[in-house]
Parts: sequence; structure tokens; C-alpha cells
Amino acid sequence: MGNKIVGIIPAAGKGTRLSPFPCPKELFPVGYQDYLVQGVIQKRPKVISQYLVENIIRAGAERLIFILGEDKHDIMRYYSDGSRFCVDIAYLFQEKLYGMPFALNLARRWVNNDLVLFGMPDTIIEPKDAFQQLLKKQKETSADLVLGLFTTDNPTKFGMVDIDDQGNISTIIDKPLTTSLQFMWGCACWSSKFTEFLDSYLQSHPYAGKEIVLGDIFSSAIDSGFMAKAVTFPDGQYIDIGTVNELDSALKKFHL
Repeated sequence: MGNKIVGIIPAAGKGTRLSPFPCPKELFPVGYQDYLVQGVIQKRPKVISQYLVENIIRAGAERLIFILGEDKHDIMRYYSDGSRFCVDIAYLFQEKLYGMPFALNLARRWVNNDLVLFGMPDTIIEPKDAFQQLLKKQKETSADLVLGLFTTDNPTKFGMVDIDDQGNISTIIDKPLTTSLQFMWGCACWSSKFTEFLDSYLQSHPYAGKEIVLGDIFSSAIDSGFMAKAVTFPDGQYIDIGTVNELDSALKKFHL
């Protein structure tokens, strides 16, 4: 049965910018959570990917699909079947690390006609209802693709997005050296139409040693006539722990 909400979480990368590392970076503790211990609520460490998992579940996802790579089995051990989080969780293995689009495409046969929510498991996104707002926009407009946009002081690191006054996305520029654009995309919602487009795009652009950027596939879909809408979060936050400095900032922000 289609039109359910499914979260896809790519976690196959090696995290070389933080190596050597004692565990998958997705399980690094950042901040704390309330945890029931022998009938008493206590504070316990909260892993970075749990912020994304909880936000996707909050939006109504019935199922999560983690894409794992080599040495990422601890993620499966931590989240298990998802019963602790009141959601079904499945796992797929990416044998060849050709990049994020190929990881996401592994899930195509398991999402059918579902609406997909996508975010990165080494980030913290605020507001907490960001995915709910993406779904609301998709429902209101029947958009094929909805991106959550955040401001950034470092556009050379992200996919920068050009939008008009109606929230239509016209252009996505990946890691520009200079730009006047204010918003980067940090999370997404897409329909089965884009899921099919992603698969056909990768079939016509096989891996040839150079990473294919997801933003370029978004742009190609827009050029092909897909309706792409934006939800902007000018007062929101997109916190990445991909580097040592970013991890240090996140630890300081969420320290009790």
C-alpha cells in the first residue's frame, strides 16, 4: 500500500574527516536524553543520529531504512528493529561506496509509492518539526520535491538554492566559490516520481570514479519539469559534526 511516509538515512560513509574514530560517527554522543532506569527517569547520552531519527518519526514516518556500509554494524545494534522508538527499522548494505545518491537508490524497491523523508545522520536540524513542515508543503502543493532550506556562513560547503517569491526552486549550485545565495538545503521530502527519476538518472549516469552530487540530480529533475518547492527556516539551525571543529561546536552547544 503506497503513500506511506518512509525515512531513508544514509550511513554507509567511512567518516574519514574524523578518523581515527572509536565508533561510527552516527553513534557519537552529543547532548543527553531522558532514559528510564529501574523506574526512574535519568539523563543518558544521546547519539547524534537520534536527533534525525526522532524528527522523522515525529513527522509520522512508519518505517525507517538505514543504508549501512562496512564497519557500521553498531548502528544496527543500537537501533535494532526500532521497537524502542515505536517505528519499524530496516537495514540495507551498500557494498560499493559510490556516493549518497547510489546509497539512497538502494531503497527504491522498498519504498514503492511512499513519500520519502531524507536527512543526514551526522547533523542536528532545528526546528524539530522541520520534516512536518516539508510534508505539509508537499500535501498543499503536490510537489515532487520539497527541500528544507537553512542559512549558512559557509556556502562553499553546501548546495546553495535559488528560490522565487512563491517558494519555487529554480537552481541548485553545489559548493560555489562565490555566491549571493543565502540558503543551503539540508533535508528533503520527495514523491515516488522522484524516486523513479533518481533510479533512471543513475542508470544513465553510471559511476565513473567521480562522485555524483544529489543536488545535481535535484536540478536535473527540475529541468525536466518536476515541481520543486522550498520551506525556509531562516531562524533554524543545521548543525553538522562532519569535522573536528564542527563536532566541538556541537558538543559545547548541547552540553548540560
